[in-house]
Amino acid sequence: MFVRTHRWIGISLAVAVSLVFAFVGCKDKNDAKAVKAPSVQVEPKKDNNGKAIPAKPVSFGKEPKLFSFRDAVILDPAPEGEVRPPDTACNGKNIAKIFEAIANDLWDNANFKDATGKPARYQAIMTTDLGEIHIDLYHDIAPNHVRNFVAVARSGYYDGMPFYYSFHDIVEGTKVAWIESGCPKGTGEDGYGSVGYWLKSEFSEKITHEPGTIGACLRVTDDTAACRFYITAVALPKMDGKFTAFGKVTKGLDVVHTINTRPLGEMGRPKDPVLIKSVTIRAVSE
Repeated sequence: MFVRTHRWIGISLAVAVSLVFAFVGCKDKNDAKAVKAPSVQVEPKKDNNGKAIPAKPVSFGKEPKLFSFRDAVILDPAPEGEVRPPDTACNGKNIAKIFEAIANDLWDNANFKDATGKPARYQAIMTTDLGEIHIDLYHDIAPNHVRNFVAVARSGYYDGMPFYYSFHDIVEGTKVAWIESGCPKGTGEDGYGSVGYWLKSEFSEKITHEPGTIGACLRVTDDTAACRFYITAVALPKMDGKFTAFGKVTKGLDVVHTINTRPLGEMGRPKDPVLIKSVTIRAVSE
C-alpha cells in the first residue's frame, strides 16, 4: 500500500476505484475553465458514382495565437503546494540554466514553423534504454503544452531522466496502466513538478486517452503542470477532459508497455528505472 498526494495518484490503493474513476480526486471539469477545441465541418467529396468519399480531418489552428513566455506561463506566486525546484536536477542539469534557455530563446522558437517558415507540426523521438518512442504533438489541442514540451526537450532537460513511476493494476475489472517522468528530483516527490514556472490547463474532450497518450501531470489543483508528463499504456477514458493531453505515441508503444510492466519496488517505483537518453524534436511541414 502506498499513499501519494499527487493529484492523479493522490490516494491509497485501498481506494483505487476512486483513484481511477474519479481519476484520483479530479473534480468535474464541466466549468468555464474547460478549453474546447472548435469543430470544423468538412463537406465530403464524391467519386464519379456520386458516392461520398470520407473526408480527412482538417487541422484547425495550424497557426495558433502565440504568447510570449511570460504571458503564457505562471511565474509567481507558485501554485499552492508547489515548491522551489532543486538547483540541480537528478540528471546533473543546472535548473537555472534550463529555465533561462527556455525563457530567453527556446519558448519563442517553438513557433510551429519549419526551417523555411512554413506551418509545421512537431514530432518527438524519445530514445530510452529499451528503444525509441515516437510521439505526434497536437498543437491544435494544447498549443502551450506542446510549446513547453518542445522547449524543455530542446533544453536537454529530459536527457538522463528516469521513468521514476509506473502503475499497472486491475481496478473494478478494468486495467489501469501508465508511466511517468520529468520530476527534477527523479523521484516523483510531491511538489517538485517544475523548473520554475507552471502552465495554465488546456483541457479538451477532443483528445481521448487511448493507449500511448502523452499528457501533463497535475497535482491537486489545475494549472500545476510543468515538466512532468505521463504516457498511458492502456485506454483511460476517465482522464478525458480532466488532464491536458497533448500528443499520441505513433511508434514504440511496445516500449511503453515494457517499461510499465517491469518489476516495482515501494511507492510504485521501478526497481531498475529505465532512462530517457534523449528527446529529439523535429518539425514536419503541414
